[in-house]
Amino acid sequence: APNPAVDAFVRELLVALLKAGGDPTKAENELIDVLSRAHAAGQLNPVLQALVADPRVIAHLPPMPAEKRALFAAQFAFMVGAELEGAGRIPGTKPFESWSDMSRRQSALIAAGSFAPRGPGEKSLFTEPGFIKEYEALTGSLFTGGNTAKPLIDGPVSFKVRFGLMRKATKSIHIQSWAFYDDATGNAAADLLIAKKAEGLGVKIMVDGKTASVHGASVLARMATAGVEIVYFNDASRKYDGLHTKILLVDGVHAIVGGMNFGDDYSHMGPGPKWRDTDLYYRGKVVAQTSRFMTALWNSQVSAQGLSHGLMSPVVAASAAGKARLSFLADDPEGEATIMLAYLKAIAGAGTVINIENAYLITMPQLKAALLDALRRGVKVNILTNSAESIDEPIVIAPILASLPELIAAGATVGLKRGDTVHSKFMTVDGLFSIVGSFNLHPRSIRYEFELVVSALDARLAAALDRAFAADMAAALPVTDPAALVIPDSPLTRIVQRYLYNQL
Repeated sequence: APNPAVDAFVRELLVALLKAGGDPTKAENELIDVLSRAHAAGQLNPVLQALVADPRVIAHLPPMPAEKRALFAAQFAFMVGAELEGAGRIPGTKPFESWSDMSRRQSALIAAGSFAPRGPGEKSLFTEPGFIKEYEALTGSLFTGGNTAKPLIDGPVSFKVRFGLMRKATKSIHIQSWAFYDDATGNAAADLLIAKKAEGLGVKIMVDGKTASVHGASVLARMATAGVEIVYFNDASRKYDGLHTKILLVDGVHAIVGGMNFGDDYSHMGPGPKWRDTDLYYRGKVVAQTSRFMTALWNSQVSAQGLSHGLMSPVVAASAAGKARLSFLADDPEGEATIMLAYLKAIAGAGTVINIENAYLITMPQLKAALLDALRRGVKVNILTNSAESIDEPIVIAPILASLPELIAAGATVGLKRGDTVHSKFMTVDGLFSIVGSFNLHPRSIRYEFELVVSALDARLAAALDRAFAADMAAALPVTDPAALVIPDSPLTRIVQRYLYNQL
């Protein structure tokens, strides 16, 4: 049915765009004003649906069927609403700390340390107990000894371990995952979890609620019908936040974290894409830190949503026969970006080499400053991220590629993934320190997502990750000339970069 209010907003948007020659940056104030009023009136989604159906707008969009255009408009409306509220443009909303303010504040925290940065020929700061204490104080998470840690390189390796642990489980299987998929992997996992529930084990799964509306509805419903307790993460007070963490905790003893969800792209079980990804399997005292995070989030969601599910209790983890010193760190987007602080402190501690493998590397101001400073003092900075060929989310490729020229010009070695997507999220420093988890080096992981990492002081783990990184770099497209980067530029990419940066 016709909606006069929607039609009026659409007319205002079209007039503003036409007067600006189709360039939204030349009609910024008018457009933001109209979108803010539409959002405050609860009409943002229908307004944008009508806008993308206009032939004059369709001409500036990538070719896509009408159904996909409608889905794009709905996603775009959600992102625009989040950004308007994050900018404090809607009455009653609290604006984000600006990126420039965050960068200055976090950079000052790093600079306040007692140890001057080092370069080649000097001992790594990760050999200094005092520097490690500063890292712990900054992140609020202590390193604990008595752990074993092993990287799981790619889906076939990780899912062999995951399924093996779940089959041998005798007490409990607790999972946090951004998504379960309605595919071979999701159904194989569901079969196993349903069987374990029938054996009397405590099986609890938390998935991101918004993602579950798109992926995995069938497989999640099947598990719920069989008695598996499932929580669809949703924070009513922060409706744009999501759960991006990935944890498997079996019997309170075995833990796996990293980048992989329960889907074929990750496991390589199906005929489709086979993503390059990395998980970390660990045992020992740090499992208690992992369990405390899972317990607190599960119990708070069960309470907030009024669910009848049983509550979780944190485990007291025993030492494992290993020497790895590990630290578990999880971020709530409402609080301090402590995972970013962990990355910045680790980069500041580098004396010889930094290896970064990250799916969506977008140099937020504090990250760019830290990497450029490391390059200036002679540290080798090696980066692997996605190319236009490999990226799974085309909206982010322009800011990824735009992040690289200055680093390359300063001496960084950059490889772009060929073929299927790289989805790993890890970094090593000086062959001594590693950080692995769900955290992407992009704005969204700070602004909107619950994220986690495990930091490790263990030369054997760093060496294993460095070997995997070297193999990935050898297979990647090397980029030595910044001018060789073809960075997409269109009205859409400019809109995204300028107005939706926090969503990237």
